[in-house]
Amino acid sequence: MGEVWKAFDTDTNRIVALKLLPPHLTDDRTFRERFKREARLAASLTEPHVLPIHHFGTINGRLYVDMRLVEGRDLASILADGPLSPKRSVIIIDQIASALDAAHQSGLIHRDVKPSNILVGQRDFAYLIDFGIARSANDTALTQTGHAVGTFFYMAPERLAGSDNLDHRVDVYALACVLHECLTGNRPFTGDSLERQVIGHLSTQPPKPSEFNPEVPTAFDSVVAAGMAKSLDERYASAPELADAAHHALST
Repeated sequence: MGEVWKAFDTDTNRIVALKLLPPHLTDDRTFRERFKREARLAASLTEPHVLPIHHFGTINGRLYVDMRLVEGRDLASILADGPLSPKRSVIIIDQIASALDAAHQSGLIHRDVKPSNILVGQRDFAYLIDFGIARSANDTALTQTGHAVGTFFYMAPERLAGSDNLDHRVDVYALACVLHECLTGNRPFTGDSLERQVIGHLSTQPPKPSEFNPEVPTAFDSVVAAGMAKSLDERYASAPELADAAHHALST
């Protein structure tokens, strides 16, 4: 949401990425509060794979965030060229798992983990970006306005079912979806319609990456299945647990 510009910060004398929100959103009090929370939440995280925020506020009637400029591509554009090797997939997933773990340890849920929110820079150093819909696990103030925000292609079944009892495992589910896409070049469930996505995430067994890409070891099938488990009790308890299982799948 919004525009991202390459800009020069005169206060710090450095080139930055400047995110500007559409002008009309400045007048939306609820959105303003959520936007400020995005900046505060992201700025509070010091994990290397969370894109650092320098400043945020309002300028010329528009909300902005001043962030570190990363020279690279988002994962969505990389995957548009085809699937990644299993090794490269695990390298990227492992870094994003570290970013999510830092957020979760701070009581924060990202809620919009997807390839376009992952920046890949030099030597495949990856960053998790856009905490625009992140919320504190203990904060229900924005539930009514924020519950439907997110991308259905990567949305956990409990979110689609309208559960008010969400926890960090919605991000684990989304990360497993991203792992599947890295390995195969395809989203877990095909079809762009909302109905097909909802049916897939709610009632269809997770697809097996090895059936889409013969270069993927079959051990990854169970990793994706556990990461995308419909039951919270059967899903990986943390993002690092998913990443560790993916590492193990490489060696089997």
